[in-house]
Amino acid sequence: MLRVLQHYFPVRSVLLVVMETVLLGGIIAMGMTQHLWALIEDPAASTYAARAVSDALTPLSLLPGDAARHCVIAGLLLTVVAQICVGLNRLYEFQISASKIERASRFVESAGAAIVLTTLVSSAARYTSADALFAFPGLTLTQTVQHLGTTLALGFAVLYAARFVFHMLVRRADLDVRVLILGSRGPAHALANQISQHPEAGFAVIGLVPEPDTTIGRHRGDGEADLVTASEEASSEATRALVLQDIHLLGREIEKQGAVMRGAAPAETGQGEESLLELVEKLAIETVVIALEDRRLTLPIEDLLKAKLAGVEVREREEIYEQVTGRIAVGAMRPSYLIFNEGFRRHPWAALMKRAVDVVVSVVMLMALWPVMLATALAVRLTSPGPVLFTQERVGQDGRPFVLMKFRSMRADAEKLSGPVWASEDDPRITPFGRIMRTTRLDELPQLFNVLAGSMSLVGPRPERQHFVDQLAARIPYFQLRHIVKPGVTGWAQISYPYGNTEEDALHKLQYDLFYIKNYSVLFDLSILISTVKTVVLRRGT
Repeated sequence: MLRVLQHYFPVRSVLLVVMETVLLGGIIAMGMTQHLWALIEDPAASTYAARAVSDALTPLSLLPGDAARHCVIAGLLLTVVAQICVGLNRLYEFQISASKIERASRFVESAGAAIVLTTLVSSAARYTSADALFAFPGLTLTQTVQHLGTTLALGFAVLYAARFVFHMLVRRADLDVRVLILGSRGPAHALANQISQHPEAGFAVIGLVPEPDTTIGRHRGDGEADLVTASEEASSEATRALVLQDIHLLGREIEKQGAVMRGAAPAETGQGEESLLELVEKLAIETVVIALEDRRLTLPIEDLLKAKLAGVEVREREEIYEQVTGRIAVGAMRPSYLIFNEGFRRHPWAALMKRAVDVVVSVVMLMALWPVMLATALAVRLTSPGPVLFTQERVGQDGRPFVLMKFRSMRADAEKLSGPVWASEDDPRITPFGRIMRTTRLDELPQLFNVLAGSMSLVGPRPERQHFVDQLAARIPYFQLRHIVKPGVTGWAQISYPYGNTEEDALHKLQYDLFYIKNYSVLFDLSILISTVKTVVLRRGT
């Protein structure tokens, strides 16, 4: 997998994007330069069409070859616009693209959106300074619209056929990395389940090496937070079938440790028993993943070292889990993972850059969206009694309280009788216009003033009330870590996880929040902001 902007991208997804960009770009470049071919081949061509194009190029002082270069550049830029339509329609998500029905319907939608959007961009550019970038010299506006529509329709038909062939080749090529998981309890089953649920990640679990019954397992000290990971770590019929019941690699490690403690010679591998390296070679394993509940007695150090020296990749369960899901495995996380792992660093320069981006983007958004905010405020006032703004104390960076501002989307007396309660997706306290605001994120716009004031950032964990923070911190380990950064108007958890109002939902969102904190960068922030726009456009607000 490739890592770009703190995201992990499967190689197959990158190949798909590159392939379709080259195909579509080539088709658009050919289609939008077709009117120049006759003049490029013969500058003295005297056909009616050739003379019309030549007359159009003369005032521009362009030769046919120069005009063709302009058309190719404009075509490539519009290819990016068309590809954005494909991405917004989630056609680069393999779960959707692999479905023939979903793929067909979404390709039709993407083609229509791309034709409309590229036509609007090209038409609008004629009357702005962008004309130099999106111009097609030799074509009138009407001809440009006709050529674009025909070319893009042909291009998307070719992409659809190419996508079908691509999926067929991927299935036959068997490009997945073959993984052997050391462990057969909760953490191992959780990882195996996640890999099976995310085939686009490019991993295939070949087997789980069983842990012996004598392992100690995870212990919780008095007062330690109660884990809420039971449902995620539950085994499934598919993962139980992966357990290699006749393998006793980890059990032998306990025998060796016991022999050393008694002063006896460590037991050798018995005849007929495979070493880890032999098992790896027999199953053609490429990556060994450590997913043991307790490593103190069962971790086969010598076998792992031999496997690694033989060229087999050895990785921790948390690392693979993070790569596959885009979140951190809080339930199996160890303090050493937080201390020694790359990430979870707070650099003064990074904080300064983040603050600069927050201020600049907030000011620009307020200047651009003030008419929308004014209209929203009037709509709130006219559609329900009560104040326009909703203010509430939330927990900010380092646990400091601050007052959050939003446009009011609920009744003014929403918590008069119930007290502090989580909002639900179909909460009856939400007003009709409030439902529209929540879907389009209009209710969040006043938080731009919180960002300017410095109590929030554009991107970060969602701020919670102190009541819920205390409740969740007592149940979920490492929950307070989300407060080492400023809360955000949007965030990795908001765009990655659907609406939720349970402790288990809070755990999943914490996993995404910790992934963001661990991998923070300005580029990661920008990618989240772009994804937020995508989320709003697709009306998937949470």
